[in-house]
Amino acid sequence: EWDASTPLWKHAMAGSCAGVMEHIGMYPLDTVKTHMQALRPGGALTLSSVVQSIVEESGGRGFMRGASSIVIGCVPAHIALFTSYEYVKGRILNENDAHEPARAALCGASATLCHDIILTPMDVVKQRMQLGRYKHVGDCLRSVLRREGAWGLYRSMPTTLAMNVPYGSILVASNESMKQFLGVRKMRQDTRNLLPWYFLSAGLSGAVASAATQPLDVVKTRLQTQDCLVRPKRPDGTSMREPVTYAGDSTNLCAPKYSGFLSAVRTIVREEGWLALYTGTMPRMLHAVPSAAMCWGTYEVVKNFLQDY
Repeated sequence: EWDASTPLWKHAMAGSCAGVMEHIGMYPLDTVKTHMQALRPGGALTLSSVVQSIVEESGGRGFMRGASSIVIGCVPAHIALFTSYEYVKGRILNENDAHEPARAALCGASATLCHDIILTPMDVVKQRMQLGRYKHVGDCLRSVLRREGAWGLYRSMPTTLAMNVPYGSILVASNESMKQFLGVRKMRQDTRNLLPWYFLSAGLSGAVASAATQPLDVVKTRLQTQDCLVRPKRPDGTSMREPVTYAGDSTNLCAPKYSGFLSAVRTIVREEGWLALYTGTMPRMLHAVPSAAMCWGTYEVVKNFLQDY
């Protein structure tokens, strides 16, 4: 059952801290990943060329563009993530520390579902702002709602869930298995020495989960950003800075390239090949390892700290 000895507000506080730590700490690398995966006429980009273009266009601030949007979304989303995780964990996992990766995966899937339902709209805003097409969160939201309707904020939801639910399942199952392998469960009485192992276990689990779900992440990014990188061209072939035109505009009709998950997969494979589904693998792996470590490690640290209050 739900562990009444740990009040809900402690899980919520620990989850909030974990969410902010994860997203802000890893935001620059996430910006690079978004640029590499987004639909761009003219072909793929390299890691170094993306970093150089961001610096040239906006300086160091360009790596944090749109960070306010994800802070707004990540706090309630991570409260939902960890409170639902603890609730389901208390319901289905045994208390005898038995190794149950399948049930742990179910805990991760349930928690991720609650998290993504809240975060997806702000994740759309975040990625579009990362690409430098809007002045602030309100500007982006108004533009999306006016040109694409509310569906524009949820178009990637099926793909997001198709990616993140397996990701969350694999992450939590791997994390529980890793803690079992490292003997973390046997060190529960020595809390101070235990905490670094939480970071290590979560980081390694993040690597496994990100590698398994990389193609889905590419499709999700394409669906979320496809309408903000297709722009009118100048006579010399360079891209203009005017606002993007969308279906319904009388001046320059431009329907979304991908209508959904299957459409995106088919189009990417046909036009760019299977390897395009693994674009941005390196920055995503570099992002996933410390991201998972910071998120789940911070959660355990703050939760243990709050036990005394």
